[in-house]
Amino acid sequence: MGGLARHTSIDNPSGLNPRLPTQEISVQATSPHLLRPLTLALALALASLGSAAQNAAPAVSAAQPQPLNIPAQAAPQALLQLMEQTKLQLIYSPDLLRGITTKAVKGSFTPMEALARMLEGTGLQAVGTGVNAATIRPTLPAPDRSDRVEALDTVMISATRRREPVREIPLQVSVLQGEALERSGARSLADYISGQPGVNLSDTGGLTKSLSIRGVTTGQQTVATVGVYVDDVATGSSGPYSAGAGTPLNMGLLDLHHIEILRGPQGTLYGAGAMGGVLKYVTNEPDSSAFGGKVTLGASATQNGGTGWTASAVVNAPLKEDVAALRVAAFHDQFGGYIDAVGVAAGPDVNRGKTEGARVSLLLTPTSRLTVRLSAMTQKANREGQGLVDLSPSTGQLIEGDLKRRIYASEPFSNNTSLYGIDAEYDFGPARLNAITSAQDTSIQALIDISPAGLALLAGMGVPAKSVGADSHVTQHRVSQEFRLTSRASRSIEWLAGLYLTRERASTDGGIAATLKSGSPMVLLKTSLPSTYKEVAGYGDITWHATPALALTAGLRLARNSQNYHDMSSGLLVGGTSDTPGSSSETSTTYLATAKYALSPLSNVYFRAASGYRPGGPNGLKPTADLSIVKPAFGSDSLWSYELGYKADLLDRSLSLETSIYDIEWSNIQQPIRSGSFSYFTNGGNARVRGAELGLKWTPIKDWQFTTSAAAIDARLTNDAPGLKATAGSRLPVTAPFSLTVGALHHFNVAGQAAYAGATAAYMGKRDAGYVGSTAAPSFKLPAYTQIDLQAGIDFRRFSLAGYVRNLGDSRGLTYAGLASAGLQAGNVLQPRTIGMTLSVPF
Repeated sequence: MGGLARHTSIDNPSGLNPRLPTQEISVQATSPHLLRPLTLALALALASLGSAAQNAAPAVSAAQPQPLNIPAQAAPQALLQLMEQTKLQLIYSPDLLRGITTKAVKGSFTPMEALARMLEGTGLQAVGTGVNAATIRPTLPAPDRSDRVEALDTVMISATRRREPVREIPLQVSVLQGEALERSGARSLADYISGQPGVNLSDTGGLTKSLSIRGVTTGQQTVATVGVYVDDVATGSSGPYSAGAGTPLNMGLLDLHHIEILRGPQGTLYGAGAMGGVLKYVTNEPDSSAFGGKVTLGASATQNGGTGWTASAVVNAPLKEDVAALRVAAFHDQFGGYIDAVGVAAGPDVNRGKTEGARVSLLLTPTSRLTVRLSAMTQKANREGQGLVDLSPSTGQLIEGDLKRRIYASEPFSNNTSLYGIDAEYDFGPARLNAITSAQDTSIQALIDISPAGLALLAGMGVPAKSVGADSHVTQHRVSQEFRLTSRASRSIEWLAGLYLTRERASTDGGIAATLKSGSPMVLLKTSLPSTYKEVAGYGDITWHATPALALTAGLRLARNSQNYHDMSSGLLVGGTSDTPGSSSETSTTYLATAKYALSPLSNVYFRAASGYRPGGPNGLKPTADLSIVKPAFGSDSLWSYELGYKADLLDRSLSLETSIYDIEWSNIQQPIRSGSFSYFTNGGNARVRGAELGLKWTPIKDWQFTTSAAAIDARLTNDAPGLKATAGSRLPVTAPFSLTVGALHHFNVAGQAAYAGATAAYMGKRDAGYVGSTAAPSFKLPAYTQIDLQAGIDFRRFSLAGYVRNLGDSRGLTYAGLASAGLQAGNVLQPRTIGMTLSVPF
């Protein structure tokens, strides 16, 4: 709807347990290298080298020490690398290694010394059976396990384009496991981030959503401030004219392994539009060692709403062991809705609809050094109407009643996205090369009822009408190519260098049409905003391990973009036909500097300074444009973030702690501005965001886990913002000054079957949807609310059952509010209490 907003004063309301081995096998040291090599930051190796092998059996080996470099990774791959490099012979059960991640080994060691270090903390031990031969078995359990504190799992992510433990990365990263999201009943992006303080999704209940992190948002976004990726493939649009700021990929739980949320600017690695952070969907890779899969069926019921159901399946098929595997996933999600319409287009649950999709992934490892992964995904989402309620601008109270909205015409919308990618990786030894090619096609269609304002306008013109609607069709086509060279982990210097190219073609077409009382249509406005965006960027970083404890990193990205744009309109509301072109080009530079100091093998402090930006673009100026207010092009805006953080695993690794404080300086802020009846973009004003974050995960005794995360954010304008008509000192909208999530999860047995139960409470503080005193984005207070979710399940081995309750207290917390037509206010409320159950059958 970006085009519509630019051509008329009628406002658009939505915008746009380890097991004993059952068999043993002998694997020779000449086994082929099966999977892609994974590099790891040297800091983890230093931590590993600094700790003792307390649980490993004494090593017996006549082998001499030799230089080794094996990163932390899945145990099967790590042991294969150890055997290849040392000719060590190992006997073990494959089942014993499932889910085990070994520690990194870098330096000069005998094979058995290296093996003992790799197995630290895994619950496994190496027992020498001969000269340069060993068997891997479970360590003996403690006499009483009931009160023993279990060590926290190491979570590996790829946020810095290297696979590393979260604790070793000098920035704040939240990891949402796909299996946990599925058990909780999460089905959409709004559900995924609902318990993430400092991460906000302004959901208009319909076509558009705006994602922000750490308060970096003006409410009315021009270009996205958060980058959204699927694995290493960028999605969405980088330009200002294809709803890129309002359409982050709302990916279903389609064989997702986990989601990574990177907080703070990620400009050097991820480029334009990642000034607030990055959200990264990480999918499961095909496995060439075993056939398997899972079928899942679910059903749910919403208070005062409809029923829903889900069905999904995933199949992993080895095509040739150690060489090729195929993974296929598909899902269908039927949403029951909960908003009732009153008025001319009255009906129950008008925001009901469905989402369905499929994903295919092929993994090829033709040689020990070459890995190729091909993937294709398609997803289609359809809704019969928007999930909004009518609010009084003056009182903030409901106008039509609970979960009700008055509409004169139905408001269907759809969002279809296809994404294709090829990631080819070759290991040269000293470095690995990734060549990533991707293509994206997105089509978004929506119809918005704007009758309250439109009917009044037509009545003044003497035209009798029953309804007035605004339609929009957004298309995005994006092709990208990235080449990235990454060094192996090193005790001294590590580096990364890349080249990124993208070409985007988009168009936002729409219009306004009335349905007369006679039933015939009347076209009032037609618009078309075709645009292109091209970018080429070079980037890189280098890390110097100055001492065993101190690591320093510097990074740089240089990008050049060029854009072309046409603003075409016709119809009664604009008095004829016009076509105003625009073009722009711009060079932008982003920087990164970090310092990380290891206080101990399990704790570190870091300082991070990083910049980020959003590209500017052209304005298609109408003849009536006031050049003293609006310019032919608007520039990029940028920010600098300064962050101090601490990460540690404490209390015998039963407590994981992450905390940070940061200061963000945002300058030359992009914003919409009006000149006459038309809207354009401009720059103006600065802002400052100061905040603190805390994350805790505590496992005090076996089978109990407690989590806490909190964010405090003070985001304010430091200069007037003319386009927003907001003054210095005004709080930036949407983001709560304080938010908090606490949770507890208990694992136990029922009749010998593994079971769990948990609860989560998420508090969202008061927010303002606009700015105090602004006429362009009026203030509207969004009250604080708390959402409580429950979950429980049991695993019968052949199948599992999971139940959940989302929004137990049936809270009506407002997550969005914005101007609708004729001065009315529209808001989006939390989905009412929803109870569901899921049956999963693995095979």
